[in-house]
Amino acid sequence: MPMASTRMYAAFTVLATVVFILVTLELLGLSWLNVGFPKPLPKLRLLQSVKIPNQKSTKIRQNLSIPNIIRTNLSRNVKPKGLSVTNIEPCNQEQVTCPNNTSIRVLNRGSLYHKGDVLTVRVVARDREGRPKTYGGDFFRARLVSSDRSLQASSAGHVTDHCNGTYTVQFPLYWVGGVLIKIQLVHPSEAVKVLQRVRKIPNKRVFHCSFVDENINATYTKQCFSSANPSLPPNQQCDFSKGEVNGTWVCERPEKLPCSAISKCRWAPGNSRTKTPSLVSNDEEKKLFQKPYLEAELEVGVKQPIRVLEAELPSHEQLPSCTWDKSSALGYWSAKVWRSSVCNVRVFAKEDVQRCLANKTLYMQGDSTLRQWSQRLQKVVPLYYNKTTMDSTALLGGDNNQWNISVRYRFHHFPVQGGAWIYFNDFSYTADVLDSIRGGPNTVVVLGLWAHFTAEPLDMIRSRMYAIRAAIHRLKRRSPNTQVFVRTGTTREHTRGRLEYYVLGSDWLAYQITEVIREVFRADPDVVVLETWDMSVCQPGKDRVHPDQTMVDSQLNRLLSHICPI
Repeated sequence: MPMASTRMYAAFTVLATVVFILVTLELLGLSWLNVGFPKPLPKLRLLQSVKIPNQKSTKIRQNLSIPNIIRTNLSRNVKPKGLSVTNIEPCNQEQVTCPNNTSIRVLNRGSLYHKGDVLTVRVVARDREGRPKTYGGDFFRARLVSSDRSLQASSAGHVTDHCNGTYTVQFPLYWVGGVLIKIQLVHPSEAVKVLQRVRKIPNKRVFHCSFVDENINATYTKQCFSSANPSLPPNQQCDFSKGEVNGTWVCERPEKLPCSAISKCRWAPGNSRTKTPSLVSNDEEKKLFQKPYLEAELEVGVKQPIRVLEAELPSHEQLPSCTWDKSSALGYWSAKVWRSSVCNVRVFAKEDVQRCLANKTLYMQGDSTLRQWSQRLQKVVPLYYNKTTMDSTALLGGDNNQWNISVRYRFHHFPVQGGAWIYFNDFSYTADVLDSIRGGPNTVVVLGLWAHFTAEPLDMIRSRMYAIRAAIHRLKRRSPNTQVFVRTGTTREHTRGRLEYYVLGSDWLAYQITEVIREVFRADPDVVVLETWDMSVCQPGKDRVHPDQTMVDSQLNRLLSHICPI
């Protein structure tokens, strides 16, 4: 055999052997990419970054827009469809962000700070061995508080994730006096990855609906699902979904009863809590939602308050009115009143509220955090419930004949996380309600959907919001002068540190919904997004899903300042 042919035959033999080995490994469920090599660290993508000021003093402009909490997309470790959580690779506790070793450094510490400047802080995340983290994704909560208790001032810090284990926190300086830095590690990035994976699992909560056989006065209870359930054959389900509004509700079909026999529905808290531990793959992941990794206050190297002086060039210009194209999100708390740094948020007394809402009808639909607004208006205006004018699906609201004010409140459609049985047919999708409103210059629509969707896949609230947005556009085409507001979410309490409150209702989950609302209505001229997240991050009261009256009144001041800017 010629020498060239011999070499070619040998090369072919080696190549065939390599192909055989690769195919064999693939058949065994192994990939040559994963044999003998460590998996790469997750690559994080920053959804919105902040330009860090280079100058010593950076004045706050009225169009300043800074994200107040990290905005990252962890693309790895997502549970594939049909994969059991017990097969997920356990986290490495040695790599988890350790709050005791994470350092905070004030940049330009020796500089003089004036009202209107931005105080910048660098955070370096480290693991329990003190090694700097090489990837981001940690979820922080940053606040600035006054050292002088008489001021009762506080504001939210704005965190930028550099995706390499370092973070920059910017604190706009709104008041004169001493300030203290407060930064809390709410969740390490490893816990965030667990939350993101678990969120993608549909039907984590258990719902029941009753079906009534009126002929024999019998009631049958069946399980229902907020997302499609492929394991339930079509002939064994009652599908109450409505594609036009992106709403899904499917129940097990009762024997010998039509689907129209549905009566009441409720969330089953006990059954839901029993399922929660199975959503987290192992004890190592459960530890991520316990101390010291959970809601840990970081130690700030600066022990003494930082002094903020009067502005170098004091400005006596009055803030503009909160018109349609303005946002009152940026601001701070002072003496338990929210003060916007962007537009003139007024403090409305009872008489001011009455004059502002005179001859107006407010349609409110959302969760119980929006119901608080309706309840507060009932007392302040006041409103009186009139059975002759209130339909059965308006759960709260009322009329004031002296000022010709009407408020109509409805809860949003399922999934509703409430332990009481509620009539299924009393609920309407928000998009359908919007299509039923005539609208006009004296019509105000306020929407607030978020708290009951934290346990659901993010696509559910996103698709629901896009359907609502389309209905808003139809309303505005019918009645261009109708005012429409959509509020964002807030921080909340996590009762007794139970696992289900974090896995199904963490502030990280709520913040992602806030991001979706911003995404859907960003630059939409037909909608004003009322940002309530910043207010809750630094609120003077305790974190509660139903905040105290101080918070509710300031939220209503924000709304009324847009309805009646002058």
